[in-house]
Amino acid sequence: MFENRGKVDAVSTSGSTQISRTEWWREDVGCLLSRLLESESVQRREAAVQGEVMAELERRGIRDTTGYGSLVRLLQETLNIPHAEAKARAARALALNGTRNLTSGEQPPQAPATAQAAAEGAIGTAQIDEILRVLDKLPKTVPVDQLEQAEKILAELARSAGPREIRAAGRRLISQLDPDGKEPKTRDPKPFQPEFSIAPHRDGGHQIKARVDDETSARLQAMLDPLAKPRPATEEEGRDTRTQWERRGCAFSELVRMWAEHPDLPTQAGEATHIVVTVGLKELRSGIGQATLDLLGEITAAEARRLACDAKIIPMVLGSHSEPLDVGRAQRLATPAIRRALIRRDGGCAFPGCDAPAYRCTAHHVVYWAHHGETKVDNLVLLCSVHHKLIHHSEWEVRIASDGLPEFVPPAWLDATRTPRRNTIHLRT
Repeated sequence: MFENRGKVDAVSTSGSTQISRTEWWREDVGCLLSRLLESESVQRREAAVQGEVMAELERRGIRDTTGYGSLVRLLQETLNIPHAEAKARAARALALNGTRNLTSGEQPPQAPATAQAAAEGAIGTAQIDEILRVLDKLPKTVPVDQLEQAEKILAELARSAGPREIRAAGRRLISQLDPDGKEPKTRDPKPFQPEFSIAPHRDGGHQIKARVDDETSARLQAMLDPLAKPRPATEEEGRDTRTQWERRGCAFSELVRMWAEHPDLPTQAGEATHIVVTVGLKELRSGIGQATLDLLGEITAAEARRLACDAKIIPMVLGSHSEPLDVGRAQRLATPAIRRALIRRDGGCAFPGCDAPAYRCTAHHVVYWAHHGETKVDNLVLLCSVHHKLIHHSEWEVRIASDGLPEFVPPAWLDATRTPRRNTIHLRT
């Protein structure tokens, strides 16, 4: 498929050997992405083969056949890898391939379905380790057939999901197979007690440490979020370069000041600053071309369309002769009622594998507002800022399925079948 791309050629020059590698800068993006996926699959398959070799060495007896005291020691000293990595590789190999010992005889693999997916190059070490962690948390009292079914579910999920989704699915499986959980150490556990402390810091500031219940935490986050948004860029200050934690620190200080001075606090439904985008009708509909953003200057039409999802935009649409065709109202923002419905449906960022909570998300129009898309639940989806930009600037597509839930269609270079994917992290148990 790739001819000689990626291969290393030996070239003789004046009696010496030089290494000539593929000049990847000559290749198009499609080739680079395909090569990236292919090389990852090859590495995963080779890792699975290496695991099979480790398991066979363990079956034959490491000490008797190699002189090393354990498989971990063998890997550490022969492969020159850290002890922690050697231990992880050994545990992974034995869990996927099984082993044999003198006391209990042949030990079948703990995760055969996971081993099969690994052998195909469909999953990597991080996904395997997450599956094994979930299986290890299940109690021994769970019937074998249920354990096997749980492992198959996780292995199949891992083919198109990352560790976070596997972890979330694992929590749901554990709650179903072991609903009572671990027995508490004390019969009468101590009731939860909130804590709050302020201590001076050596840099002149103060360190605040708190321990609160779920409701208080949710309320605090809802109050901080509208205050912690990045400042609009200005000619004097430029763009806001503060980190998320720095913005939240400033937001907390502002919240305290507001509490001291005003009884009414901002809510999660607080509105963003009004800004004006001037854009041609053709550019607005296509997303190609330039627009002018009030206070910022020129931006692309695609950026203006993306901003319209999470800021109160007043679009000034111009015709072919720069005449104003429509100075619209800020009607494309989701209402508080619609947002509550989206939070109930999506739980947080709906993009597959993302665990961003709802308070960090904006409502994105599936059919763009510029393309006559309506501001209603069936045409909106919650997306965090990262995946909001990805949807606007990549080949990923989002749509609302027949069951009313959002699903995402991956690019062809990632999945030739373009099988729709969903976020399973926010599923309600």
